Amino acid sequence: MKMKIRFQLLQDNLRAHVWTQLERGELTGKGLAHQAGFKQAHLSNFLNRKRGLSLQAMDRLLDILHIDVLHLAGVTVVEHRESQSAAGDNTQRVALVSPDTAARVPHFTADDIQGVISFPHTFLLRLKPRTDGNRRDWTRFAAVTLDEHCVEGMAPLLRADAIALIDRHHNAPPLQPSDPALYVVTDGGKCVIRRVTLAPRALILLPQTESASAPVRVLPIPLGKRAGHFIVGRVRHIAMEL
Repeated sequence: MKMKIRFQLLQDNLRAHVWTQLERGELTGKGLAHQAGFKQAHLSNFLNRKRGLSLQAMDRLLDILHIDVLHLAGVTVVEHRESQSAAGDNTQRVALVSPDTAARVPHFTADDIQGVISFPHTFLLRLKPRTDGNRRDWTRFAAVTLDEHCVEGMAPLLRADAIALIDRHHNAPPLQPSDPALYVVTDGGKCVIRRVTLAPRALILLPQTESASAPVRVLPIPLGKRAGHFIVGRVRHIAMEL
């Protein structure tokens, strides 16, 4: 099936992407304008739909934001590959990326992707999203290979080199304290997998087995931030070789 890519759609999606980054505090309008060589008013007019950008100006923003035109068109690298696959394939390809990339990159570029993992399409369709904050422009699923830091305190449930499927559109904390679901959470700039409980202005991170190296952690939520700023997503599947 042919897909029409219109320049106006690309500009609108770029605006949405920049606004999301600004809302999360991951960049500033002044800083982005400086990096791109724009006047701040030029960028402000673009974001507020008072003007468009030239192709050259868009290229500069795409380079700074580490995204490409396929992502602006709503097609991830994995989805583009999937569209080339044979008809009747009932699987969906999910990008295998590093935990850090899964935590911070809304859309994955070819440089981010370490491999592709296939999951049954019907399985992924059954999963219900539950977002905290704006995740509309994030590629929903990511697969990550877990390292020692991610799984510390989670034996025998998890071990290093396992592959986890992360639902990044389910970054809201659980409704019940007893919920056994696992989440990927950024703690001190690094990713860990834990059960999560929401407390007033804090997340409580619960390991499977508490120890000196993997204690119960209380992660404060600063004013102006949400729990979803720290929750990368819910773990939906774990694959471990025997």
